[in-house]
Amino acid sequence: MEERTPNNLVLLTPIEELNKHVPMKALQELVDEAAGEQESSKYATKEALLDEVQALVEKKTISLGRINKLVQDYKFAGRVSVCWGIPLERTALLKSELEKAILSKNSVNPFEEEIKPQLTQRPAFNSAEWLSNNLLRLEFVYAGKSYEIEDNYEKRIIVPTKRLNSYIRLLEKTFVVETRASIRESKLVYDSVSLLLGVEIVSMTFTNQDIAFLKKELNGKSKAAKHKRFGGDLDTIYVSASPGLDDLDSSEEYKNNFTHGDLRETRLEFLYTSSSKNKIESSLHISSQGNIWFMSDVPEELIEYVFAIVHKIKFLPPVKKLGLKSSVTTTDETIIQSLVNAIRKSGYGKRFNPRIYKTLGFELDERKWIETISKLVRLGYLTERFELVCPDCHETIKVYFDYKDIPLDEALSCIHCGHEFEVSEEDILLTYSFKEDIELAQDPESQDDQVVLAQN
Repeated sequence: MEERTPNNLVLLTPIEELNKHVPMKALQELVDEAAGEQESSKYATKEALLDEVQALVEKKTISLGRINKLVQDYKFAGRVSVCWGIPLERTALLKSELEKAILSKNSVNPFEEEIKPQLTQRPAFNSAEWLSNNLLRLEFVYAGKSYEIEDNYEKRIIVPTKRLNSYIRLLEKTFVVETRASIRESKLVYDSVSLLLGVEIVSMTFTNQDIAFLKKELNGKSKAAKHKRFGGDLDTIYVSASPGLDDLDSSEEYKNNFTHGDLRETRLEFLYTSSSKNKIESSLHISSQGNIWFMSDVPEELIEYVFAIVHKIKFLPPVKKLGLKSSVTTTDETIIQSLVNAIRKSGYGKRFNPRIYKTLGFELDERKWIETISKLVRLGYLTERFELVCPDCHETIKVYFDYKDIPLDEALSCIHCGHEFEVSEEDILLTYSFKEDIELAQDPESQDDQVVLAQN
C-alpha cells in the first residue's frame, strides 16, 4: 500500500529513492561497505545492484538509516544551476514567523496539502515542507508548453504541470532563497516569494572580487586537509585552460552568457572528499549574474559545502556599517577597507598582529586602525589571542584567549628549545584571526565595496 505525505503526495520506498537519486558507483560502494573485508561482487546494471541492496536490507546487513543518509547525500543534486536570492533589506526570520507569513497568505494549509493554484507561465506557490529547523522547501508550479492530442476523434489541449523547488535557508540575521534553476526561472521564483512573504527578494550577484575570494577560500581548504569542515575538503583546485560545453546541458542561456573568455576564468575543477571519505571529481562555474553551475553530478553535501563558503563571503559588513567614532573619516574607511581586503588576499586571515598594515605597505592612522580592530572583536567578527612566545627561539609556546590567564612573572621552560625564563609582557604577542562559521549581516547597497571578514 502506497504511503502518502500530509499534503497527499506519494512517498517512494527507500529502494525507489536509491534508484531515483543515487548513481551506480555510490550503490556499488554501499555494497562493498556492507561486505567489509570480504570481496563483494561487481554488478553490471543498476537493477542488479538495487536487488542486492534489498537483500542486504532484509538480512539487516544494511540499515535503513544508512540508506536514508545516502539518499540525502544525493537528493536534490546532480548537474544543476544553483541561484541564491536575498532580501533587499536585511530581514531575520524565525521558523514560527516564516510559517505564520505563509499561512496568512493562503486559505489552504500548504504544509498539509497542495494548494493547486491556477496554472500560468509564472511560478505559483503550491506546497511547503520543513526539511530541517532552518531549511524550508517551497514547491512552485507553472504551466509547461501546451500540446494537442486527439482521443476518440476529439481534440484536446494538454497543459502539463511543471514543478520547481525553492529552499529558504534561515540564517542568524537574515535568510536566503535558494533555487535549482536557471537565472531567468529563479528571478520569477523570487518574485513569487516576495509576494508570499511580503519581503522583496533580489538576486545575489557575484562581483569579480567575490569570485576571487571564492577561489581563495576553496584553494585555502587544500592547505589544511586535516581540518574537516562542512563534510569534506578540496584536495586540488585549478582553472581549466580550455573548457568546453560538452559536459553541460544544452542551455542557450549558458552559451550566450559565458563566452569571450569568461568561462575560462571562472570554471573550477576539483577533487572533493566527502564525509564518507569518497572522492568525487567535480567542476563548477561561477556566474557574475547570480548563479553557480555544478557541471557534473554532485551530492547535496558538496552544494552545502560551497554555499557555506559563499555565505562567509557575501554576508559580511562594510567598514562604514561598523559605527566607528566620528573622527574616522571616509578616507580612513576607504584605506582600512582596502587593508582588510589585502589581509585576506595575502593569506593573513588566520593570524595577523595589529601592525600588519606596515607589512602590507599601508599608511594609515594606527589609532583609528586599532579602534576598528577593537570594534570587530566586540561585535564578534575577530578572535583576539595572546600568544606566549619564547624570547630565545621566538616560537609560540601557548595561546591564551583571556589576558587574565597569562602566567605573568612565573618561571617557564620553552617546550621547543628548553630555554628557561620568567614570563613578562614583552613575551606576549597580540594576534587576531577572522572567525569561522558565524552569521554576519549583509550590506545590500554595495557589493563591490564589501569588506570580506571571513577566514582565509
